[in-house]
Amino acid sequence: MLDTRLATRKINKDVPIPYYYQIAQILREMIEDAGVDSEQGEIVLPSEAELCEVYDVTRGTVRHALQVLEREGLIYRERGRGTFLRRRRVQLDLTRLCSTTEDMKARGWTPSTRVLSVGCLIPRPHVQRELRLSADDQVWEIYRLRLANGEAISLQWAYIPCHMTPGLGTYDLTSSLYYALKNGYGIELKTADQVIRTRGVTLEEAELLEIAEGDPVFVIERTSYDQNDTPVEHLHSLWRGDRYDLQVRLFGGD
Repeated sequence: MLDTRLATRKINKDVPIPYYYQIAQILREMIEDAGVDSEQGEIVLPSEAELCEVYDVTRGTVRHALQVLEREGLIYRERGRGTFLRRRRVQLDLTRLCSTTEDMKARGWTPSTRVLSVGCLIPRPHVQRELRLSADDQVWEIYRLRLANGEAISLQWAYIPCHMTPGLGTYDLTSSLYYALKNGYGIELKTADQVIRTRGVTLEEAELLEIAEGDPVFVIERTSYDQNDTPVEHLHSLWRGDRYDLQVRLFGGD
C-alpha cells in the first residue's frame, strides 16, 4: 500500500533540512493518509534497505527517521519481523462527560477492567479540597487498569467519599463505576472540571500499560459533580500517549 507511493515522494537535497527529517515527514503523511484502523491486520513498512535505496541515503539516516516515528507512536518495530504501522490513534473528546466503559462500547470495542486495589483511606490534601471534605473524612480509592479489546489503555485512580457511597467496595468494579453510582446511590455525574498535562511513565506504570519506561502519557485530573452540584469523584488517570489524541470543539465568539 505504501510501497507504491514511496517513489513519487522525493527528498530535496538542495535545502538545509536534514534528510532524516524529510523522510520522517514523508512517511508521517503517508501513514496519516493510509488511515489504519483497528479492523485491519498488520501493515508492514518497507525495510530499512528498501528505504535507503528509494531515498539514496545511509541506513543511519533511515534509522533516525524511523526512531522519530516510533517515538510519536506511529510505528512499532519487532526484531526479525520488520516495521509496522500502529492502528489509528484514538481521539478523546474532552467536551463529553461519560464513563470509559460507555465510551469504548460506543467505539465498538470490548471493554474490560482489572481492579488493582480498593479500600477506604484519608486522602491527600488536594483530593480533600477538590471533594470539599474535612480532614478526617475518608474516601474510596479505586485503582483500576482499563483495557479495550484486551489492550491496556489507561490507569485510573478514582476517589469517592465513603459517607456518600457506603458499601461501594462490594460492587462489581470491573464494569462501569458511573453505573454503580447511578443505580446504587442515585448519583448522576453531570459536570466536571479537569486539568491535562503530560509526563513520562514510571516503570511500574509502564509494565501495566505495556509500554516502555519514560514513554509519554496524558495525565488527566478531573473532579465530577452530581445533579446537585456536589463533588462526587476525583479521578486521576493516565492515558497512553502513543494511542490517543485529545479533541476539543471550539466555538467562535461575537
